[in-house]
Parts: sequence; structure tokens; C-alpha cells
Amino acid sequence: MKNLMLVGVFSALTLTSLTSYANCALAAVMNPPKLPALEASRTEDMPALKFQVETYLNRASNGLAVCEGYSDDFVYNAAVARLEKTADHYNALVRQHRQLQLSAK
Repeated sequence: MKNLMLVGVFSALTLTSLTSYANCALAAVMNPPKLPALEASRTEDMPALKFQVETYLNRASNGLAVCEGYSDDFVYNAAVARLEKTADHYNALVRQHRQLQLSAK
């Protein structure tokens, strides 16, 4: 009976640790900055957005580096895709505002 109980506790601890490592990648990319739609963005918001996006990408990248090798490949790749989506959206905003600045000259 004692051995069965120890096996149950060990199994529960193993499952819990595996689940937390699987969630590691998702936790690393939580709370992305709120980026406006392209048509709703304003030039004066861009410096603050730059700071928010850089901070988020640095924090999330560091978090993913800790998770690498421990997280499920699918979950890890989904987390990386979320980072790329945020960066791509911000880059689209920057391109649009640069184009607007060039056309205003």
C-alpha cells in the first residue's frame, strides 16, 4: 500500500512538472502590447509603441530561451509564432507611418 501511494505521488509530481514546462512557452509570450489596427494608428503613438514592443519581445524571448527543450514543440512553435505576429504587426505600422511621412514631404 505504501509503495502504491509513493508511485501515485511520484506520478502526480511528474505530470505536474511536465504540464508546467509545457505551459512555460505560453507564459513567456503572455500579455503582448495592444497594437492598433493600421488604419487606426497615430504617428504620435509610435514612440510609446516602440518601447512597449521592444520590452515585450525582449522579455518573451528571454522567457522562451528558458523554456527551450522543456516545452512541447507544438506549444513552443505556437509561442514563437505569436512573437513573430506581434513583431510583424508593429513593423507594418512603422512602414505605414514612414510612408506617410515620405509622402507628406
